[in-house]
Amino acid sequence: MAARRVIVTRPAEAAADLQAELAARGIEALAAPMLTVETIEPEDALPTALQAVLVTSGNGAQGAARLGLRRDLPVLAVGDATARAAAEAGFTAVTNAAGDAASLVDLVARACRPEAGPLVWVSGEAVSTDLVAALEAGGYTVIRRIAYRTAMAATLSSEVVAGLRAGAVEGVLFFSPRSAEAFARLAHGLELEAACATVSAYCLSDPIARMASKLAWRTIHVAETPTKAALIAAVVEGGSDRKVEKD
Repeated sequence: MAARRVIVTRPAEAAADLQAELAARGIEALAAPMLTVETIEPEDALPTALQAVLVTSGNGAQGAARLGLRRDLPVLAVGDATARAAAEAGFTAVTNAAGDAASLVDLVARACRPEAGPLVWVSGEAVSTDLVAALEAGGYTVIRRIAYRTAMAATLSSEVVAGLRAGAVEGVLFFSPRSAEAFARLAHGLELEAACATVSAYCLSDPIARMASKLAWRTIHVAETPTKAALIAAVVEGGSDRKVEKD
C-alpha cells in the first residue's frame, strides 16, 4: 500500500515537529512553508505595572521574551503550541486558553480585572482577530506590541507541484488564514486548480476554511477544536471531523 502523503504549510521552523508527528502515524508530509517570519524590534518602552501578557502565536511568545518582560508575569496563551513556546521562552506563569482568540478573550475575563492594570498583547503585524477592540469593549486597557511580520512565499517547490499534478497528495494542512491565502494565490498562478480539486484541505478553524475556499477543493475539513492535535487527528481519521463542502 502506498504511503499517505499530505502537504504542510507551516513556517519552516514549525514544520519539522509536525512532519515527525505525522510520520509516526504513517503519513508522509511534504513541507511547503507559505510564510517566512521577520522580527520587528520594539520602539517604545512598556509600562512597568502590567497585569498580564497575551500571546496568540509561538512567534508572539518569542517576541514577548525579546521585549524584556518579567518572566514571572502572567502569560495567557491562545493554545497548546503558544503556551509551550511561552514556557520555553522562560515565562513561569503560563495559562493556556486551549482554543482560539474567542477562548483567549474568555480566559482574560476569568483571570484578569479591568481595574488591575493594562494588558500587553504581543502579536504579528497581520492578525485575524482584533483583541484590542474585543477586550476594550469589556473595559480592559490593552497595549499591542507588534513583534514580527510574515511574508508570503513566492513559489511552491517542484516536489510539491509534481505531487499535486500526479494526484499523489491527499491533503493540505492550513494553520492560519494567511497560509491558506498564500497557497491559493500560488495554486492559481501555477494553474493547479484542477489538481487541488482532487485534494482535501484540513483547516484549524472556520476563518482558515473560509480563506482556503478560494480554491475548489474536493472537501474542506475543519478540526473539531483549533489545536494541532485535533487537526492531526482529522488527517489520521481521513476527515471524519466537520466538513465544509464546496459549493
